[in-house]
Amino acid sequence: MTKERQQVGHEGEKAARLHLEKLGYRIIETNYRCSLGEIDIIARDKGAIVIIEVRTKTSSAFGLPEESITKEKARRLRRLALCYLQSTYKREVPCRIDLIAIMLDKDNHTVRKLNHIRGILAG
Repeated sequence: MTKERQQVGHEGEKAARLHLEKLGYRIIETNYRCSLGEIDIIARDKGAIVIIEVRTKTSSAFGLPEESITKEKARRLRRLALCYLQSTYKREVPCRIDLIAIMLDKDNHTVRKLNHIRGILAG
């Protein structure tokens, strides 16, 4: 991954955290890693644990960030959520998976658009 791409990802995750905190979410953990991969942000929204995938882009030339969740990524997110919940809570807890899609200005990495989609993987 290029340094520029890492910086874009970092700025997107920072913007997502600020957005969630403004909404009253409590950030539990960021960049949670296990053998299955990484969860960008884990938060609590009222009584639910929320697994948050952050997608950040500076251009829509290859599609919007909202369009970048493939079937394989959706499967991985479900497995990651289950892994986290089982290892952390050892019991059933309310959980959902959200997507925060961010478009940054290409030059100065300021947020041009932020779209928070709740419950992207229902069912």
